[in-house]
Amino acid sequence: MNTALLSSSSGLLSGWAVRSGLGLASWGMQRAARRTDRDRLQRRLEAMAAAEAALAERDAMHRSAGFLPL
Repeated sequence: MNTALLSSSSGLLSGWAVRSGLGLASWGMQRAARRTDRDRLQRRLEAMAAAEAALAERDAMHRSAGFLPL
């Protein structure tokens, strides 16, 4: 009968692997929930629109001041 001997650290390694897998699964679930959050998406779109409006306003001010980039 042939039996393989396990090293003393194999239990630690398997425990680490299980904990890591569970941590990754939890992170993935949280990420998926964030990505499908309608309110979060709406806020992001509003922030992008505000940033675009601010850039357009800045550009208009530069043009009206006679600013020409070199």
